[in-house]
Amino acid sequence: MSRIIGIRHRTKMTVEEEARPTQVYVLFPNDKLLTYKLETEQDELNFLLGQFPTSFRNVEDGEDVSGMSDYHLKLRALKKGEADPEASRLRVIDRKKYLVQKVADTFDGLKAGDTVAMALGGSGDYFAYALARRGEAVGASVMRAPSFVLKDKRGEKKKEDDAQLFAELLQTNPELFYDTRPRDLDIIRLREAYRARIEAMKARIGCEQRLRQRFIGSIFCKPDGHFPEGAVEKLYDEAKANDAVLTALSKEEAARERELQKLVEASDVWKNVFGDVEGMGWAIASRIMAGVVDIRRFRGKEQFKAFAGVHVLKDGRFARRRSGAISNWHPDLRQALYLFGDQMNRRPDSVWGQKLLAYKAKFRAKHPEPIVGENGKKKYTDGHIHKMALWRTMTKFAEWLFTQWKRLEKQAARVEVPLRKAA
Repeated sequence: MSRIIGIRHRTKMTVEEEARPTQVYVLFPNDKLLTYKLETEQDELNFLLGQFPTSFRNVEDGEDVSGMSDYHLKLRALKKGEADPEASRLRVIDRKKYLVQKVADTFDGLKAGDTVAMALGGSGDYFAYALARRGEAVGASVMRAPSFVLKDKRGEKKKEDDAQLFAELLQTNPELFYDTRPRDLDIIRLREAYRARIEAMKARIGCEQRLRQRFIGSIFCKPDGHFPEGAVEKLYDEAKANDAVLTALSKEEAARERELQKLVEASDVWKNVFGDVEGMGWAIASRIMAGVVDIRRFRGKEQFKAFAGVHVLKDGRFARRRSGAISNWHPDLRQALYLFGDQMNRRPDSVWGQKLLAYKAKFRAKHPEPIVGENGKKKYTDGHIHKMALWRTMTKFAEWLFTQWKRLEKQAARVEVPLRKAA
């Protein structure tokens, strides 16, 4: 009996500590249905492995449950002065004693023949990765649909019903979904490697800052009044070189960088889209790829440009943070495009460097002289013209990137659309 499992993945806890469990809707061929709430990452892992408990029974007399995991048990804290139960029914968690009252009796989760329907991209990518890998072993599959498809089909329904909507859509409109391929899993893994590299870098920078503050304090606050002679920075460099924690963090960061570079340069997107773009190194490309993950998430160029933060507002101004306005673009992706814009400026003879110069000339011809605006600030200075041209060129690059990446995806789906090596 094959089932369709609709999943609405959610981050388990908000900043305000509001519980947000992942919602699961299981649709059987005979229209029978089940719903679950996966309240923790452990629940998600249990569902992945087919070990999510769906019912519990009382522990029988003399039954040994010592080998069962805590999340398959129902526990009750022992009251003050209450005698300890038999050893097999005693659990000690954080130095508190608990009595095992119930044990899991029935389980559910990913099974052979199941087809999972969920969103393409977003917080559920990691869960989709794990489900797809597990599906290879048990004979299940994962299908994903872009969020804009879900929005179009939702109508007046609430987001809380999205898990059900996913399952029903896969049943009635399977053409709206994409199969989760090995190349999709590779880029999800790349995204995780990028996150690990950024965290390692931040940890190393934080350690350096703490070490510097401690070092400066130790120099100026010597109780014996014997202050060292010589350059402070040289002494600080010596202290850094001899710090075991900083050395370990630097090694971890280097290892994360090597892992990320390897994943980037092995990907089809790098080989067929980014690799020939002068000024686009693997580090900048990794930011873009980790931010986008899958270009099929976007309905078209306009949605992609807005996500990247290089779109033009209705009044003709370029997007930037403004008081009272929502900045809903992806910060890492926007920063990556800005870094590539700097490479355009440093490489005037490259394809995109030439485009930048052309836009500079165009804007200068349109505004030959600086003027003073209504707010008293100068407009169309050389610096202003440079920024205008830079953002316009980044916008055009985002359009080109969307087109090339889309063509690559169509090629991967065996659609004969030749790639254009234009940069």
